[in-house]
Amino acid sequence: MEEEMSKISIFNHEELKHSFQEGFSVSRILAETCPDVDLNLCTLQAGHQRSFPVYSRMDKMQIFVFTAGCGMVQSGSQLFAIDEQSVFIPDFDREELVITAGDADLEMIHIVGPMNDTDRRQMDHCQYVLPRFVRFSEAIQYTERFTQESGAKVKQHSIIAGRHLGRYTMGWVIGQGPDFVGQHTHPSLEQWYFMLQGADFTYDAGNTQIDVKEGDVSFTPHGTSHGSTCREDGFINYLWFELNRAWDEI
Repeated sequence: MEEEMSKISIFNHEELKHSFQEGFSVSRILAETCPDVDLNLCTLQAGHQRSFPVYSRMDKMQIFVFTAGCGMVQSGSQLFAIDEQSVFIPDFDREELVITAGDADLEMIHIVGPMNDTDRRQMDHCQYVLPRFVRFSEAIQYTERFTQESGAKVKQHSIIAGRHLGRYTMGWVIGQGPDFVGQHTHPSLEQWYFMLQGADFTYDAGNTQIDVKEGDVSFTPHGTSHGSTCREDGFINYLWFELNRAWDEI
């Protein structure tokens, strides 16, 4: 268990240092957790616009999570209004990608990860249509068995379902305290939690308890038991992002 715990990493939001160039700040975090996946916390200042690199389907996928502010995503001739927390998945390199911040700074999580044959095969099978823009309010609600049977009241939402983007999946969990997410283990999933607005709860991993708040990010490697607890005046609110290593050597 001690060996597993040594692999759990936490990024504290107080460590984030902005360095703006042309209205844009980017900070890569938790690079040591999974070197082939880039996790970037970004801010685009109000009124600024930025073009982003696009990648071939044979190379990389990328995901943008808009966590605060407002603005617009332009993908080729298509426009998507960022008017609440939302997720955008570009259509690889088939369209140019430009993001514009509105009258408030636009805060986002930018995730870039490699594509392999498994990813491409699963996407072909699912026939997932890109680009994809999903508001949190439009995410599909579901309940995992361990949550339902334990009596927890948290609401779980699927944003990127299994196989739709190959090995990558994403969802959102929210619940007013007192509440909890029961202990569970993913044999093949590397998992990151991004604590969202108002988050204030305890992340339980193995025999360690870590208090987390808005802006913090955690990483839990495959095979590690974990869950969350929230006191009466607390709030569970996090986005989870997973990489399934079932088809890799782990």
